[in-house]
Amino acid sequence: MKEKILLCDGDSWTAGDIVDPEIFGEQLEHVNHPDNRPYRLPRVWPHKLGKLLGVDVENKSVAGSSNDAIVRRVVGDVIDLLQTYQPNEIYVIIGWSSPERKDFFFKGEWDGDFLKSWETLYPAQYSQNLPNKEVEKFYDTYLKYFWHEEEYLNRYINQNLYLHYFLKSKGIRHMFFDAFYQSKEVDMFHNHDLVDNLKKSETNIVDEFLNVRKQIFKDISFRRFLMGDNDKLDKDLFQEFHPSEKAHSMWAKELYKDLK
Repeated sequence: MKEKILLCDGDSWTAGDIVDPEIFGEQLEHVNHPDNRPYRLPRVWPHKLGKLLGVDVENKSVAGSSNDAIVRRVVGDVIDLLQTYQPNEIYVIIGWSSPERKDFFFKGEWDGDFLKSWETLYPAQYSQNLPNKEVEKFYDTYLKYFWHEEEYLNRYINQNLYLHYFLKSKGIRHMFFDAFYQSKEVDMFHNHDLVDNLKKSETNIVDEFLNVRKQIFKDISFRRFLMGDNDKLDKDLFQEFHPSEKAHSMWAKELYKDLK
């Protein structure tokens, strides 16, 4: 591998779901705080993989991220990196989040502040931090009428194809993998991969995605790698529902075998 910089993006399975106990105690809501980066980033797989490969690493992942946000960040970050690096000096690895998460651009009052920002809805979670009754009503309507597997799996496929062909057009090599999958029926205790659902659908867009997937995807999800064929979380490899530092080290070594 001759690249000079490794750009990684994803959700908490790439960003890490850990906080510096000396600064934040056990307050995980500060996981994305800038002051937590020096503690968090060396403990997750992108930094560990970078050390194995001997390359610099930009880990732009955000805990709680949706795939919508991953695509937005990666496109902007790649354009920025191309101001400094040649395309063959950049390698991109994407750890996709569960596809049911959905971003909306919000303008209005949120917890006493006026916000203009992308906000993520988490339909597979039981609770959602929402600012007012009107947004709660919208969220309930979205869950009842618009949150369906047909929509979010189609969106996931299009995100993959768009980002793959964008990176290919720039001459940038890349690898994608799935971190985990949640849906109405599947939670973190069920060892189920979303590709199992995709293979049931016979359309030309699914066929195109599955062909692309053979070329650029890691052949196993992060969760499946850690759980094997078990439906039980190993306490050495998981902290709550997130990979432990030991698990991040194992995943870095697994990816290194593909990239070295």
